[in-house]
Amino acid sequence: MKLLLFMGLWWLGAVTGDEQPRNGQGRVVIYRQREFGGNSYDLKINDKKLGSLPTNRYLEIEVPPGRVKLESVKDYFSENRTLWLSVQAGHTYYVKAVEEVDFLSRSLLMAPIAEEQAQRELNRLKPARPSSH
Repeated sequence: MKLLLFMGLWWLGAVTGDEQPRNGQGRVVIYRQREFGGNSYDLKINDKKLGSLPTNRYLEIEVPPGRVKLESVKDYFSENRTLWLSVQAGHTYYVKAVEEVDFLSRSLLMAPIAEEQAQRELNRLKPARPSSH
């Protein structure tokens, strides 16, 4: 039983990148839970494409310390949203994203989330593919 508990905790750490960020970097984990009819959104971090974030997935990136700009981008009918984070070296920041659908537009709302809540929710998600750029 203890072995199963240990393996579960190890797996959670592996999934959420629980190890410390390297080389004086900070880490940002952006995730989306399953949403009915949710669309995939492109994410930019400091104006560089990070990758596409569909529902039930997460993206993880190491960033330099300081002010970090996180932006969601979709298409003409979507409103781009921006979230600014103050990142410290050696720290991990969790951001939850939820699609908001309005009468004529949609957008991806993003908000910082406490580590405990994020780790519970990340447990059921799969990694998304980061951009190759």
